[in-house]
Amino acid sequence: MVNSSSSSSRGAEVQPDAEPGGDGLDLLADSLGYAIKRAQVRTYEVLFGILGPDALSPGRMTALCIIANQPGVNQTVLAEMLGITRAGVVKVVDTLQSLGYVERRAIPNDRRSYALAITNEGRAELARLAALTRRYEEVIASRITQAERRLLIDLLEKIAAP
Repeated sequence: MVNSSSSSSRGAEVQPDAEPGGDGLDLLADSLGYAIKRAQVRTYEVLFGILGPDALSPGRMTALCIIANQPGVNQTVLAEMLGITRAGVVKVVDTLQSLGYVERRAIPNDRRSYALAITNEGRAELARLAALTRRYEEVIASRITQAERRLLIDLLEKIAAP
């Protein structure tokens, strides 16, 4: 017969003398993935604090930057560079076009594809974002040295590589 008031029926008892994490159940202890996620959350908080709540998403900012630096890039190549689907890139380009930042241009002899070009408004927005991004970079790197910053970027690139 099981006593309904026993500790076994109420679940596990807390062991006050047990050392935290000593039982191997702390999945967050020494977790690289968790540390990266916490850093990402913090950097996004700083980014949107500097850019403001109505700013382009980081993905759209990246797309605008690629389009500016690779004139004539098409949506398929842009999707590959961003690591998103073709349908996803269409939404990104539609948004950037609706804001007046990019335009689609017909490619001679290819009726199914468009070359993407940054507009003057897009170039002005990218310049504004570049200035704000420099401030953002200063804030998020304020606790590390330039050498540590470079090392961190290099290490994260290794992790991000396929």
